[in-house]
Amino acid sequence: MMEEILKIEADSKGVWISSESDNFTLAAVIHFLRMKGVRKYNEKAVIEFVRQKSRTPQKIADRNPSEERLSVVTVHLSKDNMAASVTVDAPFFTNPWPNEADILESLERVNVTFGVDKEAIEKLAELKVAEEHVVVATGKPPVNGHDARIELLIDPDQAPIVDYDAEITDHRERSPFVNVNEGDKIALKHPPTQGENGMSVTGTEVKAAVGRNTPFPAASGFKISEDGLLLTAAIYGRLLRKDGKLFILPELEIRGDVDYSVGNINFKGCVKITGTVRDGFQVIATNDIEIRQAMEGAVIESSTNVTIAGGVQGMGRGRITAAGDIFANFVNQTYINSGGNINIKNSVLHSDLTARESITVMGGRKAQIIGGRIQAGVSVVCDTLGSEIGTKTEVIVGILPELNKRHKELETSIAKCTDDLEKLEANIGFLQRRALTGTIDNDQRISIVTAMKSKYQFLAALKSQQDEKQDIESYIELSKSKGIVKVKNICYPGVSITIRGYSYLVREAFKGASFICDEKTRDIRMIPFDGVVDESENI
Repeated sequence: MMEEILKIEADSKGVWISSESDNFTLAAVIHFLRMKGVRKYNEKAVIEFVRQKSRTPQKIADRNPSEERLSVVTVHLSKDNMAASVTVDAPFFTNPWPNEADILESLERVNVTFGVDKEAIEKLAELKVAEEHVVVATGKPPVNGHDARIELLIDPDQAPIVDYDAEITDHRERSPFVNVNEGDKIALKHPPTQGENGMSVTGTEVKAAVGRNTPFPAASGFKISEDGLLLTAAIYGRLLRKDGKLFILPELEIRGDVDYSVGNINFKGCVKITGTVRDGFQVIATNDIEIRQAMEGAVIESSTNVTIAGGVQGMGRGRITAAGDIFANFVNQTYINSGGNINIKNSVLHSDLTARESITVMGGRKAQIIGGRIQAGVSVVCDTLGSEIGTKTEVIVGILPELNKRHKELETSIAKCTDDLEKLEANIGFLQRRALTGTIDNDQRISIVTAMKSKYQFLAALKSQQDEKQDIESYIELSKSKGIVKVKNICYPGVSITIRGYSYLVREAFKGASFICDEKTRDIRMIPFDGVVDESENI
């Protein structure tokens, strides 16, 4: 350091410089003089001193105490007033260096009051740092609020998880569709934050930016909670994302076949399939199922109706069950059960069909029933029944066995429910009478409330069972008066017809015939296809 090599003195005659070494340059000497506050000097004398490297003091300036500079502390503020620094111009070396109090006073003059670093000021004064920007105060920057963030609790694009390490992996159970139930939590909003205000070094509050709200990317099928932070499903359906928006569709459309690329389907709503339901797959829906091509040895179940435009090749494994009507072009080796009607345009081959109301096989060039078992509650109507080679074909019209069974179950259940309800009401009456006399404890008061709740549950169950029983009885009456088998074209030998328990085996071909039950003769009677049934005879 030049402090150890160069020495400067001042007396009434002038300013003197000397050295203890010759290891210095002109630039070093000039810098040394500047740091000592000597601004005016004889340049030639300084150059000569550097040349001689004299250890004897050399005069480089005259003394003029009135011009000898005092220390100057300059405060610099950043543009945003978030930082303050100071520079100290060195005083003439005989004048005092600014102390900590001097520097603090300089800051106060420009209103720097916040974030002052007293330790930095102390070191600045102690080390006598000159002509350098030293940061002595720092503001507190504002912390801007965060924008609202949407967290998906159910991801519509989440790929199905398949355990390939499992011993048995049924790839039909994988599906690219994400289904949600009403009330399912779909997304959570993390609300925007207000942020935290800052402070400048001059004590001025710096406002933080408030986070922006972000709406749920919901298009249709959703419900938003009252606080606006939870998105739930308002309906059952398929959850999907399109163009950045979320949708819940009550209808599922499969563009193509139901195969390993789609997997089994279990959907609470309508299902439309543009292709074929392949062998071994299942389609289950709570609403209509529409298949625009065909069905193989698959399982189809609907709580309403099923339509198969291209027909069914069941291969002995195919099963169709619907609470409503079933429509198909043709059926081959398939089990079908309908809570309404079955309508087939063309052939029904070696299949087992059951309909609560009617089965109709009409409208196509090959509208015929060959083989299998056909059972309907009200009627069976077809173009051709049986085959020329006498294929065994069974047709049954009348009360369905499962309905008789269910009717008996309901009678038993209603009797038991009525008996239990009478006992419960007797117990409630006993407790209520005791309550009126004041001879009842707290536990018994609670028992009255519990018993009343049970009573209402019994009444609701009883009403539901009675309604179902009445519905079955109405259907049974309809079956008694309407049971008929109608064949527009030919009914071949080998066909067995049973109506309301009475059977008839067709031994020769008939054309344009209808078969009804004659209670008087206790057998099956044949009339023309378009003949009018006298319902008084058919009872």
